[in-house]
Amino acid sequence: MTDAVIMNGPVANEARSRYFKVEALYFNLEVKSMAKSPRIFHLLQQANSRLFGAVDRQLKSREGIATAHQVILFVLAQEDGLASAEIAKRAGMSQSRLTGLVDTLVSKGMVRREKADTDSRVHKVFITDQGTALVARTSGQARGLNEDLLKPFAKSERETIARFLKHVSDTAKTIEKR
Repeated sequence: MTDAVIMNGPVANEARSRYFKVEALYFNLEVKSMAKSPRIFHLLQQANSRLFGAVDRQLKSREGIATAHQVILFVLAQEDGLASAEIAKRAGMSQSRLTGLVDTLVSKGMVRREKADTDSRVHKVFITDQGTALVARTSGQARGLNEDLLKPFAKSERETIARFLKHVSDTAKTIEKR
């Protein structure tokens, strides 16, 4: 995995601006061409890739972590000292993926790992003061992004979007069983 080169300055800002204008134009043309029969699976993948790519780049440049790390910190901020398996479940990721992400957070001093008192095979993860400070700094950004995404929609449309995305999530759980 390679780290992206972060460009700064007016030339970089202009290049990013042109890139996002082209992306927006392309996306709008694609959506218009699919007006009769939207390819929902494709649109979800595209939206997920673009949204999380942009947020990951921003979070990485500002805080040195990715959104997957942030999710773990958010879970621990809600309930600290959870077993790794429970964090993986709440974060919606595999335990093997979680292990590498937690390793990174441990090395950055944002969480610490301890063996459980009752079973030495179980590790509990605790958020540190540094991790808590990052959650405080970034939680407003997450709320702002949610507001920006929903801003153009009426309340009833927002409820439909939420219901649809829950349906997608629930359907994803059954795909492997088909």
